[in-house]
Amino acid sequence: MGPWAHGPFTSEGITYPNSEGPDALGTALRFFDHWARGVDNGVPDDPPVQYYVMGDTTDPGAPGNHWRTADNWPPPAKLVGFYFHPEGKLIPEVKPTGEDKRSYRYDPRDPVPTIGGQNLMISMGPMDQRPVEGREDVLLFTSEELAEPLEVTGHIYATLFISSDRPDTDFTVKLTDVYPDGRSMLVSDGIMRARFRDSFERETFLEPGQVCQVTVDLWSTSLIFNKGHRIRVAVSSSNSPRFDPNPNTGKPLRADDETQIAVNDVHLSKRHPSHIVLPIYAGPAPAQRVTAR
Repeated sequence: MGPWAHGPFTSEGITYPNSEGPDALGTALRFFDHWARGVDNGVPDDPPVQYYVMGDTTDPGAPGNHWRTADNWPPPAKLVGFYFHPEGKLIPEVKPTGEDKRSYRYDPRDPVPTIGGQNLMISMGPMDQRPVEGREDVLLFTSEELAEPLEVTGHIYATLFISSDRPDTDFTVKLTDVYPDGRSMLVSDGIMRARFRDSFERETFLEPGQVCQVTVDLWSTSLIFNKGHRIRVAVSSSNSPRFDPNPNTGKPLRADDETQIAVNDVHLSKRHPSHIVLPIYAGPAPAQRVTAR
């Protein structure tokens, strides 16, 4: 597993050193040499998981930007909740204590435009999200500067406590790495359509003002947030055209062209503490590198 999309990253994003060099290509060729050509090259004895640990590409001394092996995925990690606070802070293991919420208006005819991500035929890769982070329909939660590097490796998900004045709407979550120069580089993202929050096999519509729990899957990553960086989470209701904008009507999907504006709430309270769960790497150190043979 490496830092790739459906093709090379767009130039204005990040390019990770040696991510597609002899480590990745050599491992693939060895695999096919053994299983397709019968070459006795030790492939059956290779570690079952080989993945790239991303890092700060502007600091030559930063940890990361190398290959690692593991016996299983995800590797050992401590699952840490980073909680959203009403003043826009992202704080690990500290829940909010009040009864706050943050609200915004989501208009399907003016969705948040996609900037990077795991895309096909449009810009892809870990691109700077600042052009969309200033929108009124995007909520930001940002950590303090990291005193030491912090590795996040494994499966990421967010738990949102939400309410809306519409029967159906979407909730999106982005995780970004905020560099000292202000760049907010996309790490991973995800979305959940509210009608499918309980099951993809049946629809459960929202009741106006009712607080519900929504889990947003951000898939997996491996990244070391460098010292002096910040961790940021952006919550919204659209990311188009990466995801089809929800018309908020509750009608069967694509039944017509009608749209409605939704007023959506993200709750940040003691009873409803919205947060993201980050797997903080707890495996062996130093990291083992994968090299071609």
